[in-house]
Amino acid sequence: MKKSAFAVSAVIGLVLLSVGTVVVAVLAACGAVQHASYPSAVRVLAIVLLCFLFLIVFVEIASIFLISDSTIHSALTAATTLGFFLSSRDGLLLFSALGVPVNLQVLDCLFFFFFFLCVFSLLYFLKYTYRVNLSRDIQITAFSAGGIAVAAYIILSFFGLEIIAYAVFFIGFLALYVLLYRRIWLQRKLDAPFHIIESLLFSVCGASLASTLCNTGVINFPATGLCSFYTILVVIIFLGIYVSFAMRMDRAALRAEEYKLKYEQTKTNALRAQIKPHFIFNSLAAIQSLYHKDLKEGDRATILFSKHLRANVEAGEEDFIPFEQELDNIQVYINLENMRQDEKFNVIFDIDYSDFSLPVLSLQPYLENAIKYSKVNRMEGGYIRISTRCDADGVTVKIEDNGVGFDVSAIPRTSCGIRNSGERFMILMGVMPIIESAPGAGTRVTIRLPHPIHGGKP
Repeated sequence: MKKSAFAVSAVIGLVLLSVGTVVVAVLAACGAVQHASYPSAVRVLAIVLLCFLFLIVFVEIASIFLISDSTIHSALTAATTLGFFLSSRDGLLLFSALGVPVNLQVLDCLFFFFFFLCVFSLLYFLKYTYRVNLSRDIQITAFSAGGIAVAAYIILSFFGLEIIAYAVFFIGFLALYVLLYRRIWLQRKLDAPFHIIESLLFSVCGASLASTLCNTGVINFPATGLCSFYTILVVIIFLGIYVSFAMRMDRAALRAEEYKLKYEQTKTNALRAQIKPHFIFNSLAAIQSLYHKDLKEGDRATILFSKHLRANVEAGEEDFIPFEQELDNIQVYINLENMRQDEKFNVIFDIDYSDFSLPVLSLQPYLENAIKYSKVNRMEGGYIRISTRCDADGVTVKIEDNGVGFDVSAIPRTSCGIRNSGERFMILMGVMPIIESAPGAGTRVTIRLPHPIHGGKP
């Protein structure tokens, strides 16, 4: 964190902590007199703020069930802030309006008790949110010391010396806050949400400090209105927390979507990189076999293969290619295979629709599988058929043969060509090819593609 940012943070914290005390000290020194309408105006303001605080508590409790367990800490903070406000001198105006008798000494002790709970809930919220590692001994010591300070405050209030307990408690609070701040700073996590929570913490401390100084007579000025003034800040800060949380969630969702897209792009590139060598190795094996049989046929096969490579280079890094270009790639492979086979493969093209795109080299593995295992070139009337149909639901591509067939459940995991092609269809188009086959019944591969945009990608 830069020194300038640290200085700004320190100044804001100091202002929030001291502004109430400074204002009432100046008013007391000037001999300001409380107007008769002043308590009634504060009462109206207190009612409005009380409604806001109840709403915040309701939202936080509802969030526990709708978002995550981390909101338990913010719900505790909201609830203790509500108790803090109700036990202030402004809360006394509400009780008196309802005719509820309240002892001022008891009210001040409750005020300090809720202040203690509010401060520790905020500190624990910071510890939880920013994953600060505090030993169990430190946590128990801090909470026990706070409890002792509350007990001391209650006892000393009978002698008018509760300001001593408050001062000791405040020093302990600052020590624990500095410890948390330093560890969060070392983790480089001092972000906007941290400073908003920090502002809430110092606002609560500022309200308590000013009210305590007035209530104990250190500053000769009525404490009425102080807590309402600070509660306005608290409500605004809570709204800031919600806005900050919403922005953080939106950024997290955006990053997650970006990571997902990058992951899928990386995965499909890797799968495509595996399919290309798969085809190249098979083609080179076919060319090698042809050169052993006939030099001219070998040269012709080399020309066909170079044509295929040139087409793929021109395709660049595009994920999709037009179906007609994929058919050209398939035709090259069929010609290469038939040139080296004594018994030719009868491949039937039954193309009813071709104005769509699909992942590059995605049909190739299924055709290779049919040529390698169907044995249709040794059967009378054996064939491999590639067909397309288009209807209102999309485009259907089929690669089928009437060969020997196989047990689909026995497809080895090492069959990377078929597996990779299927995964690329799923990643890029959200569909999975369906393979149907049985021994002696031939094989059918069916691919249902979403309806394409005319002349473009699906």
